[in-house]
Amino acid sequence: MNRKIMIVDDEEHILKILQRLLLHEPYDCTLFSSPVKALDSMKQINPAVVISDQRMPKMEGTQLLKKTKELLPWSVRVIMTGYADINVVISAINKGHVFRFIKKPWDDDFFKSELKTAIEYFDMTQRLRCLSDETALADIVMQERLQGMLEMAGAVCHEFAQPLQVITGYCDMLVSSPKSRIDIDTAAKYISSISRETGKLGELLSKIMAVKDYKTRPYAGNTRIIDIHN
Repeated sequence: MNRKIMIVDDEEHILKILQRLLLHEPYDCTLFSSPVKALDSMKQINPAVVISDQRMPKMEGTQLLKKTKELLPWSVRVIMTGYADINVVISAINKGHVFRFIKKPWDDDFFKSELKTAIEYFDMTQRLRCLSDETALADIVMQERLQGMLEMAGAVCHEFAQPLQVITGYCDMLVSSPKSRIDIDTAAKYISSISRETGKLGELLSKIMAVKDYKTRPYAGNTRIIDIHN
């Protein structure tokens, strides 16, 4: 699980207070006093949660978190702010740049609770992403299997067609030929051919009944062939 937390505040003493506050918490915290440096390190650190102060001289927190969303869209973004900036923060929340805000000065228990909520939200979204990916993969596999079934059915029909044509042909010859014009040797030859083709059908049927797995794969000429595994 990703337990990386990035905290950005231009006031060093605030960072030290937060560092002490989270010292014994199960998080891997990285602190930045510069929002520019934080952005430069964002992808390398890959934090689950980014907490930023709103009022910073080089870049406001809402701007930082908007850029964070562009770099790490699945990150959870939290802003620390006073009441004077509340309208700006609400706008950022509505636009999806910010998940939560923590009022300054904060209550320590409330801060820890909000951070825990942010981590849990990140974990939930990751599980949903995995579920979505697995569902998409299952759909692809199902489509491939259905295509394989269709192509296998076509291949089976083709394989059955040839011996059936031979059998039908010899049966027609036996039925349509006048008894006076067909001798025993010719009839025996026809019957032997019919028996041979019937044997082929039996072998094909046995193979099909023994199929445990099959799939299609690309082949030359922009076509596909079927792999059957007994």
